[in-house]
Amino acid sequence: MQVLKSFLTRLIQLFLFIHLAVSALAQKSILYFSNDTAGFASTKIPKAFLEKDMQYWQTVMEESHVNPYHAISRDALLKLQQEILQTLPDSISHFQASFAISRLIGSLDEGHLGFASNAVIDSLFLNHCIRFPYLLQDIDNGSFLVQRDLSPENKLPAFSRIISINDIPVNQLYKQYSTLYGGLEPWKKLMVKNAIRKLLYMDGITSPFRIKAVVNNDTIVFSATGYSKQQADSITKVILSEMKPPLPFSLQFLPGNIALIEFNSMKGSLRDSFAVFLRRSFSEIRLRRAAGVIIDLRKNGGGDSGLGDTLISYISSKPYRNAGGMKMRISKHSKAWATMHRATDPFKDWENGKLYEYKATTLTTPAANPLRYNGKVAVLIGTGTFSSANMLTNAIKDFQLATLVGESTAEPANDYGEIFSFMLPHTHIVAQGAFKMFTRANGDEKDFNGIRPDIEVAISAKDISAKQDTVLDKAIAWLLQ
Repeated sequence: MQVLKSFLTRLIQLFLFIHLAVSALAQKSILYFSNDTAGFASTKIPKAFLEKDMQYWQTVMEESHVNPYHAISRDALLKLQQEILQTLPDSISHFQASFAISRLIGSLDEGHLGFASNAVIDSLFLNHCIRFPYLLQDIDNGSFLVQRDLSPENKLPAFSRIISINDIPVNQLYKQYSTLYGGLEPWKKLMVKNAIRKLLYMDGITSPFRIKAVVNNDTIVFSATGYSKQQADSITKVILSEMKPPLPFSLQFLPGNIALIEFNSMKGSLRDSFAVFLRRSFSEIRLRRAAGVIIDLRKNGGGDSGLGDTLISYISSKPYRNAGGMKMRISKHSKAWATMHRATDPFKDWENGKLYEYKATTLTTPAANPLRYNGKVAVLIGTGTFSSANMLTNAIKDFQLATLVGESTAEPANDYGEIFSFMLPHTHIVAQGAFKMFTRANGDEKDFNGIRPDIEVAISAKDISAKQDTVLDKAIAWLLQ
């Protein structure tokens, strides 16, 4: 038990989860991978094969997941499988199979399990899709809020609202596509927004696109031409040349002598440079006698939670912890995954099917820090605050280390992680599973909401259009009041 406790303690200290961002082509990262047979890409898939893969997927989840039925009962999942199968013909396309498996995955309501695809789908989309020619800012009020028009017609300025595509209402499309993803609603919106070109292509909604949109309160209808892979490469180069990528962290002083630290990355390789950055920054904050400190985590997608611990030592002396504990289900799948990615299998002597649990009982007290800031600290959060940044936000919230300002995060503090990818034997679709659950810092295992701010402020499309950062403005006002 002591070995288990030591092992789990190290895991909790090092990371909230390890998320493997893999594709169907990344063979070394996929359990049970097998090559496609000749002609597989061009053939239909028998519905009976899809049904077998649905059952196989369910078996893997039941054997490896801490609690696969926390959001849907087993009976309800079986019923959903049959409802999906009843809508399909006897032979189906790769696209239909992907949508069907993704519907099941989405019903588990976990953001990290993602969308299921295979090499055939990825290749068709990459090489043959004529892409939907709009970058989206948001999905809001039954419409796609346009960030940038990439079509030759160029009829939609920024912040126009697309309300239907090929005569299908956008709210209907979002309702359909959001079922393919789990997690909180802001996370689903983000996933659909980012994947909209692939989803439309797979759904048979193709160029030329018949667009109905609202521009400056006027409704217009027109046809828009999509763009090819070759054009996409050129468009990407132009967009990247115009963009100024954010620094991983930076310091500036705002009017009123307020220090603003933008903390955008917790990449593990930045540990040493982040430590140097904090020493220099808080030395300057002390020298200038700052009236307050704002730390912006809204663009931070996580990484190494150790960077968060280093930051806390500069803003608080209160005892805290990052997680309340962890549960882990051992199975032949988690053992196979561990063997694939480690020199030796750390779970080889552990019992298959057994749930191992560790509960944190102690708090960490930040070490003495002569540069610690003892004034008011506001931490900005939002739907882009994710992974280890979400864990940092959770520690700040549960132990009142600073005041959170902004929007609720799109990820719950109670979260399922240690993601592994595995291939379904008949459709060759790659799905993802999870064999750990991390408990929020205060130990409440029943709270699956995002981390809510102490001061709630939402940025509207109007604010974005006016380049008005209402969250930052609210934090400044709170610090100076």
